[in-house]
Amino acid sequence: MSRGRKTDGARELVGVEREIERVAGLVQEGTSVVVAGPRGSGRTAFLRALAARFTSAAVLRTSAVLSSVPFGAIEAAGHPALNALRDDPDQRAEPLVVIVDDVEAVDDDSADLLARAVATARITAVFGLRTARARSIEDPSALSAGRRAALDLWVEGHAARVDLPPCSDADAARFLAQFADVDLLDRVTREGLIWRADGSRSLLRHLVLEATNAARAGRDPLRAVQTVSRDSRLAVALSRHIAEYPPADLRTLAVVGRLPRLETATATRLLDGESLEALVAGGQVHADVSPLRRLTANDVLAQEAERVLGSAVVDEAVEAAGVRMLGEADVWWSAAVSVSIAERWHRLGTSASGEVDQPVPVRKRIALDAARDANDRGDTAHAAAHAARGLTAGEDPRLRLEADIASGADLTPWLGDGLVDATDLIARRRSARNRVDAEVGSPSDGGTAAAEARVASLLKESAVAGAAMQWERAVERAELAAAEKEVPAALHLRALLVAGAAAANRGRWSSARRSFAAVERMLDARPCPASISARQRLEAVTLLLASHQVAGADGSRLQRRLEREVATIAREGGSHDMPLAAVAMALGLTAAGRAHETRRELDRLIPAATTVLPDPYPVLIVIGVADELAMAGRPFDARALLDRLDEQTTARAQHGVLYARTTIFVAEGSLEEARAMARATAALSAEGGGAAHRIRDLYRLAVLGVAVEDEIDELVQLAATTDLPLAVEAVRRVSQCAAAGEDVELSELRLHALYSAEGTSVASPRPVVHYLPAAGAEPSAAEELTPREREIALLANDGLTNREIAQRLFLSVRTVESHVYQARMKWGAATRAELGRLVAASGSAA
Repeated sequence: MSRGRKTDGARELVGVEREIERVAGLVQEGTSVVVAGPRGSGRTAFLRALAARFTSAAVLRTSAVLSSVPFGAIEAAGHPALNALRDDPDQRAEPLVVIVDDVEAVDDDSADLLARAVATARITAVFGLRTARARSIEDPSALSAGRRAALDLWVEGHAARVDLPPCSDADAARFLAQFADVDLLDRVTREGLIWRADGSRSLLRHLVLEATNAARAGRDPLRAVQTVSRDSRLAVALSRHIAEYPPADLRTLAVVGRLPRLETATATRLLDGESLEALVAGGQVHADVSPLRRLTANDVLAQEAERVLGSAVVDEAVEAAGVRMLGEADVWWSAAVSVSIAERWHRLGTSASGEVDQPVPVRKRIALDAARDANDRGDTAHAAAHAARGLTAGEDPRLRLEADIASGADLTPWLGDGLVDATDLIARRRSARNRVDAEVGSPSDGGTAAAEARVASLLKESAVAGAAMQWERAVERAELAAAEKEVPAALHLRALLVAGAAAANRGRWSSARRSFAAVERMLDARPCPASISARQRLEAVTLLLASHQVAGADGSRLQRRLEREVATIAREGGSHDMPLAAVAMALGLTAAGRAHETRRELDRLIPAATTVLPDPYPVLIVIGVADELAMAGRPFDARALLDRLDEQTTARAQHGVLYARTTIFVAEGSLEEARAMARATAALSAEGGGAAHRIRDLYRLAVLGVAVEDEIDELVQLAATTDLPLAVEAVRRVSQCAAAGEDVELSELRLHALYSAEGTSVASPRPVVHYLPAAGAEPSAAEELTPREREIALLANDGLTNREIAQRLFLSVRTVESHVYQARMKWGAATRAELGRLVAASGSAA
């Protein structure tokens, strides 16, 4: 077993460690306890851990086959004290602790005997009691003798009760970290598994094992957990998990699973409203924050619900929804139901499906909904098929556009003047749709379409200027775009983001913050504008965090927000949203100084870089990860990452590559090459008014000892004329450092702060230049700690702060910080606390 990895039982105790201490204390005092929790709450692991503390306890492993055998549970335990108690219930014996795994399955005679013994203080018992979930179909009148006895003992005061909570998302993340192969799964996949586990530790364990097995075999982990053998462990766990769900909830789950993004108002027309609200409240169905409250079902639960009900039942319900919508089309319409109709028509054919019986406008509308949905999911084959079927009913420019999108045709003819940024494929598609909708009298009017065209043109001009590092023009064009208010919310959001990012690069942080505040107001609006999707929210937070790093500002709050948005897109998004989520997580991990954990995210990001975000953001984030890898002492990995990128043609991307290569040379100890690379980097930022890049470049020239007097004066002048947080810090460091020698430390190159897990900015400690092993590596795979590093790690494990350690060992605080950081790098510890635990555990093992 790898260092830091727990056994299955220990994993399931994550989040309930305090309850174990509490129950152990009660038992030690002679108080009996009922440990209650729903299926999957970790009761069995909890009781096993308790039994390990009371090694002389009598443990009853209950079984359904013994539940009808008189004293079957006691006889199976084979404990002499229990057998003696059975033979003479009134005897006074030595104190005895009895642990019952599942009191529900205890036979009547054993249950009565144990209850009498507890009530008369002859034994101290711990009963594991499975509780029912809300809306469970379990019949309370059908209680077993064991269940009834445990509840009576608690109600009458003979036993305390401890309820195990469902596994929270935070506890589930800790649970996942204990699996040896969890590094095979990217962060978005992990979030998806946490949601699908529905608060069950047991179900989460089976989901993770299935997902990691698939990843090891090169298959998609999330698709693997959706398609499992009926006899697999995961399938059995799913069957047990939903065994108590009432039929109404099963039907709701299955139908919403078949109709993804179904609007809540439509769902309550078709399904039991009470059931729907209960599932949303319980987390089995997710409602987005738009006015429509579009629904997404937990897909593994929905598929299991459909298996229980039978596919024919769900088919009938979905078909009935389509029939009702077609009959009431003048009153309500649902895109999700429309797509299901189109899929049925596609499957059955024109004549057998009854499609020809519908009015031509309805046929075209259904085909359009289905074609747009398929194109947005990247399913171009079905998009083309739906568009072609719609065009057989009648000519429609909107369907022609979807056919062109599906075929990959040039959309310039659909864009009028062609003023949309050619690199932003999503923006081009959106603008083309808005334009053609306006032409046929759909949602947008001519005035709105004209405003959208102006904003698209301005954003393209800003992007071109930014790529050339002409920041004054980039800011001017973006601010004009942001001033246009009569455009869809999603486009206005993009304009505000671009304006803020350009201002940050220009060095106008106050202006950038005003734009970003407007962005956050839009994101925080409840309900959020319908045109702003989960993908666009995640994109916005990603660009906000990136801009804060550029400015050297504290982005810890945004980092926490980014993690929440990734969790949301794991529920709302489809496979086409995963590359963007990978970008977001790569940026978030890099901002926290954990670039070495981004490998899985980058595997998704780089192949899809051109479709995730408009250029140059994906490339810049990859470059940022490479720079941070070099900063963490992993220049080989940083070089390999840069080599995966195509040759860059824009000044901004070229600048980023040179900047990262400077860090790589310093990490390798090649200072002359680093100085030459820093000089080449500074040459690119000399013109264009990009204060953020220029400050960093001048600062690096100073640190590397090659800045001339005029460049130092320029750095001071920039600090006086810009309000970027990093400007004053750069001047302060340059004024305090001595003349640069041959020994340049990596930590001196960084100006922006890293963001800790607790959400506070922390200065980067001095890195050590060597390979960083994976977290929890075996001792043989990690570098040996020096005696001083081990001593400091053990003191940290005892709870001493760095300052207290420094005082005890007569060292400087900076020296202690350096030893802690180097030891963490050697052992792959994410925090000093984890380092202390690992070192202490290794000493214990020895």
